[in-house]
Amino acid sequence: MDTRSTVMAWDTALRYADWGRARSLLTDDATYIAPDPPIDCAGPDDIIELMKSFKGVNPDVELLDLEVIGDSAIASLRQLAWHAEWFQVITVADDHIARLEDFATREAALAAID
Repeated sequence: MDTRSTVMAWDTALRYADWGRARSLLTDDATYIAPDPPIDCAGPDDIIELMKSFKGVNPDVELLDLEVIGDSAIASLRQLAWHAEWFQVITVADDHIARLEDFATREAALAAID
């Protein structure tokens, strides 16, 4: 799988609450970091538990756009229930997601990749 395929498989697994598939797409040392709300998940099981806690509470986060840059992708995301839009850098290693990190702007997300 390439970076785009890995990220799209992740998005699909989350939409359908296919937690086993979602977990299989994460590296054993995957992390997820976000400033607002503050998120600091160290490990795939923590990430999956966080995703499970969101499911059904609010409408799913919408993937508006996906820009692949090498082994990373910048996902433009929106959550209407939170009136929020943000950018997530998704780093892929060996067809698995190694890191998820949220940024308020595309420019900040791009800077994190460079």
